[in-house]
Amino acid sequence: MLFQNITKYKIIPLLAFIFCSIPVLCYPQAQTYSPKIRLAIETYAFVKGQSSALETIARQFPALKPKILAAEKNSEISMARAERNIERFLQDELTGSEFAMLQQRIDSLLDEQLKNPIEKEKYALDFLNKISNRHRSITDTILSKSILSFVYHDNPQEEIIDGHITTFTTKGHSKADQTTLKVPIPKSWLAEEAQMRETVQQFTSYSGKGNEKILIVVYDLSDEQHEIVLNEKSIAQMIPPQSRLIRTDEVKIDGIPGMMIEVEQHLNYTANPMKVRMLQFMFTQNQKIYCLQGSIGPVGVSQNLDPQIKKYEPLFRLIASKSEID
Repeated sequence: MLFQNITKYKIIPLLAFIFCSIPVLCYPQAQTYSPKIRLAIETYAFVKGQSSALETIARQFPALKPKILAAEKNSEISMARAERNIERFLQDELTGSEFAMLQQRIDSLLDEQLKNPIEKEKYALDFLNKISNRHRSITDTILSKSILSFVYHDNPQEEIIDGHITTFTTKGHSKADQTTLKVPIPKSWLAEEAQMRETVQQFTSYSGKGNEKILIVVYDLSDEQHEIVLNEKSIAQMIPPQSRLIRTDEVKIDGIPGMMIEVEQHLNYTANPMKVRMLQFMFTQNQKIYCLQGSIGPVGVSQNLDPQIKKYEPLFRLIASKSEID
């Protein structure tokens, strides 16, 4: 039965008096779930563990409650928001009974971890300091990236607005040897090796577990193409076969005129027909076309990607608008 046999889990000791559990759920059906769902479950267990620990401290040491509230108020990220967003996500992805069983199992593990009283108030204070320091310094661990991802699950663009950014630069890359492009990337996204020859770098959401990607792509123009003007007509000629041009829009990237296009491409070379929806922000410079691409997929051809594009378009546009060209 799903979630019934969680017999193996990692324990991350934060202090001598308490542990925050991140279960690695070992059940036969686990492989049927996407990496993002498994990441959400592990992150949910951690977030609930920290929340339960703080509640325990508040009950046992009422005088520390103001410090708990201050730590939460001064935090750069809202763990409560992450917990709410993970719950909504899992409720959408799991059946009602599966989600209830998951909550029951996590609560049981936490009750076991927190059943003994905290020996000294100093231990509670040390724990609060660790939480405050971790909140002020968002590191690049899978856990911290996952928490950030779910904090901004409902509005992905707010991660950049709130300053959780990694700046990627093409400086020194052979594909962009004449122009340096600086691109702000959400800190929770994972940099991965590019799959296409023209791709300088790609990034994947949810610490590499999501279905959204950001690509920085550079295409060399031939001598005959070097004076190409990006407009709806020239864009239409660039669209590959089995692709559908949905819309175009004139944009500027660091003051340079360019074009944004929305394209849906079918991938019929796969065993099961799939599709990808892309927003591409393009400009020309030094006989090259630079493309900042945000994409959703691949997914089954019957899936409606309009809601996902609507959700991520503000993020993709913000990245393009904040990119800088040297």
